[in-house]
Amino acid sequence: MKLKSRGLGRKELVMDFREYTVARDGPELLILGTIHEPVHWDFSIRLCEDDLPGITRVLLRRRMLGWLLRAVFRRDRHAHWSQDRAAHLAEASARRLAADAKRSASAQPATEGMRNQGARG
Repeated sequence: MKLKSRGLGRKELVMDFREYTVARDGPELLILGTIHEPVHWDFSIRLCEDDLPGITRVLLRRRMLGWLLRAVFRRDRHAHWSQDRAAHLAEASARRLAADAKRSASAQPATEGMRNQGARG
């Protein structure tokens, strides 16, 4: 998926849904991920029941149904991606682990500083 944004200086961000996390959060569907090129951008998308009628209306259009059926049954499955799925998911998992480790390492000194201040006071 490609996402265009004027707020990012007319950049086109490439979204790869193969590496995002999809989960239920109460009554909402939550999609979490990170776009890596051309900028590093963490994002979240929340869908609720109110969004479903509009999404369903779009999906049931004749042109969209034709596009979906072609995408599922007749497309060249390797034309769009530069890597096979297993290699891509392994790379995405490694990037996610590295980002989590970096995030927890940067949060740890702040937590230790708060404990040290409490010990002094």
